[in-house]
Amino acid sequence: MKNGFAPYETKARCEPSRFRSGFTLIEMLVSIFIIGVLSAALLLNYRSGQNEAFLTRAAAVFETDLRGAQNLAISSRESNGLVPCGYGLHYVDNRRYSIYAGQRSGASSCQTSNQNYQSGLDSVYEENQIIESAVIFKTSWPDIFFEPPDPSVYINKIKLVGTSATIQFCLENDLTKCRNLTVDTAGRIATQ
Repeated sequence: MKNGFAPYETKARCEPSRFRSGFTLIEMLVSIFIIGVLSAALLLNYRSGQNEAFLTRAAAVFETDLRGAQNLAISSRESNGLVPCGYGLHYVDNRRYSIYAGQRSGASSCQTSNQNYQSGLDSVYEENQIIESAVIFKTSWPDIFFEPPDPSVYINKIKLVGTSATIQFCLENDLTKCRNLTVDTAGRIATQ
C-alpha cells in the first residue's frame, strides 16, 4: 500500500469472461416469438382497418350520388331534351345501380306519375357501380326518387313522413361486416 491507497487490480478486468460474449439460444427464441406476435397483431389490425376503409368509401360515394340526384331534381336539369319529373336511384344488382330521370309516362302530372324506375319509359342518366371491388349491396333496396322543387323524397313510390330505406354495404367475403346508409322521406341521409 503506497500513500495509503490499495493497488489497483487490473487482472480481473482484463480476463475475458466466457459467459458474457452474446445472447443465449433461449433469449433469441423469446425475442423472435415476441416480434412474431407483435407483427401478427399489426397485420390483423391493418386488415381490419383496410376493410373499414373500403366500407366507408363505398358508402360515401353512394351518398354523393344520392346528393347528386337530389341536386339534379332541384335544378330541374333536362334529360333527353325534356325536363323530367325528378331524378332517382335504382338498384340494378349487388354491385351496380343507376341514376334515372323519371318521366311523366302518360300521367296528367308529375305527382300522379310512377316515381319508381320504369324500363323503357324512364331514361337512365348515369350507370354506376360500387367503387370498392370488395364491397357489395347485401340485399336489394327500393327506388329512391327526388321530385322538385323542394325536393320531395319518395321511397318505393311512398312519400309518407317516417318512411325510410336502409342500404347495406357489406364485404363480399364477410357479410357480417357492413355499413348502413339510411334515407328517409324528410331527405335525411345518415351513414352508420
